[in-house]
Amino acid sequence: MMKMIRWCLLLSVVFGAGYYTGKQPDLVKQTLRDLSGEVLESTIGRDQTVQLQRQMLEAKEGFVEGRAYLLDHDFEGASGEFTRALHHLDEAVALDPEGPMAKKIETVKIKVRDVLERLAQGRNIPPHILEDLREELRAVLS
Repeated sequence: MMKMIRWCLLLSVVFGAGYYTGKQPDLVKQTLRDLSGEVLESTIGRDQTVQLQRQMLEAKEGFVEGRAYLLDHDFEGASGEFTRALHHLDEAVALDPEGPMAKKIETVKIKVRDVLERLAQGRNIPPHILEDLREELRAVLS
């Protein structure tokens, strides 16, 4: 008995939806277009955020690797890793050049360029500069 009532209810809902769709197809089509546009916009926004976070994590990884090379006195390897970090920071800014993160990332890029310049000149990099850079990266990632 209960099964029969469920089937009748289900058939009436399906019939009602079909009748409504048949009576106002333009309204239904427009509603579906609006809904799909909202879903697409939401998905693209999330995808951009994920890509931005990925680029920032790659930059942080380059920084950590570069710092490890510095501890081993491998200045060429450190320079390569800091260059890689700078590349990922550039990619992150390119994803959202006018966004709030772009200005924060620009300050980090300036510090990475300073480290690269010091390495190119053969100068020593004071630990406080690397610590400041690490804090800046952490602040951007938070």
